Amino acid sequence: MNKIFLLTFVFAYIQFFAQHKIELSYANQYDDFIEINLYIDKPSSKFDLINFDTLTVTDNTQKVLKENKEYPINYNYNNGDTKVKRYYIPAHQFKTVDIKGVMKYFKPSKDNDSYFDLGTLNEIKRNTNLVDKKINAKNPELYFSIVDSTTINKIFPDFSYTISDDEEYKKIDFKSYDLIYAYRYNDKQKLIYFINDNPDPGYNNLSIGDKKTGITYKFIKLKKGMTPTEKDQIRIELMIENEKSIQRIPFELKNIVIEKK
Repeated sequence: MNKIFLLTFVFAYIQFFAQHKIELSYANQYDDFIEINLYIDKPSSKFDLINFDTLTVTDNTQKVLKENKEYPINYNYNNGDTKVKRYYIPAHQFKTVDIKGVMKYFKPSKDNDSYFDLGTLNEIKRNTNLVDKKINAKNPELYFSIVDSTTINKIFPDFSYTISDDEEYKKIDFKSYDLIYAYRYNDKQKLIYFINDNPDPGYNNLSIGDKKTGITYKFIKLKKGMTPTEKDQIRIELMIENEKSIQRIPFELKNIVIEKK
């Protein structure tokens, strides 16, 4: 009976991980960094999110590559089927690398208390933390809010900015944006938001970080000539990870050749 159970368990275990096979998308060396892109066969959905739990890249001389965080990159969950990390180029010569790690597969849902439909913009209270109070009590660092100009002017009273050296500094034109939201998360527990089904919406966006609180304020333009009625119907969804909603998938890729670009 025990042997039958063991065989059944092993078969189920192999089937489970076969459903989430992780492969190398590419491994390239550019002028300033090495970029590793991994693919997982999953749906591109806001209810199927991925992030690295751990990732270690070791070259054939047994030296571990150091992660490079100097260039903008998303270190949170995404709803695609690839994840990227960047590394410094070693000073020594090497031929191949081994890649070993664990992928976190986050499936948010109402049942496991990790999915929150906050409703449309006309229903959402401004300038307040929208993270569920039970979650916030355990992790007060988590923060997500829809804010308005009064909050921005209070926190950044003298703020002005320029996009390039050729332009003069200017104040924020609040009428240029359809929405302002604020967020903060940490390595202990991450959150991701969807605005009209998009985790990174808008164009000509502006981000301001508050060093005192660690909260980032993001100004977004969703659509040219967006009407007040359309703005009222902007839908906000919030996903907050917890152990009930995460699968950890270990993987290992050996003897990978880094291609120079």
